[in-house]
Amino acid sequence: MNTQVLCLLYKRMNPRLVTACILGLLLFLTPAAIAGFAPRNRKPASDYSRTGGSRGCPGEAIPLTLLAPKTYVGYTAASHPTFAGFISSSAPIEFRLFEFESNGLLKQLGSPITKQVGEGIFQISLPENQPGLTTGKKYLWQIAIRCPDTAFIARSEFQVIEMPLTVKNTLLSTIDVSQRVDIYAEADLWYEALAEALKLAEPGKLGRVGSTLVQNLGQSEFTGDKKRERIQYLQAIAIQEK
Repeated sequence: MNTQVLCLLYKRMNPRLVTACILGLLLFLTPAAIAGFAPRNRKPASDYSRTGGSRGCPGEAIPLTLLAPKTYVGYTAASHPTFAGFISSSAPIEFRLFEFESNGLLKQLGSPITKQVGEGIFQISLPENQPGLTTGKKYLWQIAIRCPDTAFIARSEFQVIEMPLTVKNTLLSTIDVSQRVDIYAEADLWYEALAEALKLAEPGKLGRVGSTLVQNLGQSEFTGDKKRERIQYLQAIAIQEK
């Protein structure tokens, strides 16, 4: 017997039970809360992504912003992850992917990917026809846009890790997308968590769950004079693209 039927029966039997029943029904209909993204293992990123301010094209209130850890290394367990960012106006962007070699230098993987994206949130996935990323290795992804007089580049580092067996098993029995976001976020798998959250949002938007994650991301970044602007931009994006 479902909760709504029970409410009707209780109303006939005792009107005082109606209020309690309504509260129970609301709890039943409310989706599980998102625990949030609070990474436990934050390894500082290299100067490749940490350096540089938050400048952008002239006249933009919010510059090109990558929705991924910038001051520390993010994590994914995907061989072909999805990357996301924000742009203030429609423009062509260029995506490049690099691998960190043993000497700390970068080696470009594959060819650049050019894509026209609209204002708001955009996503780029590593093509399935390209070789997958290697577990244990560290990578850097880069987005470039061309302004009237110059080009603006944003970078973020990440490492591919093995999916914990407990997480893998839990995901096998979890269909609800919000709950899957929660599972990934608690496992520090930022890229999977955001990709799942964006499934719940309208195109170009973050949605409620994605907005919460991006706010968490801003709170998780290492602070410093040069990073305060980025944190403010992340908070603004989370609010306006909800």
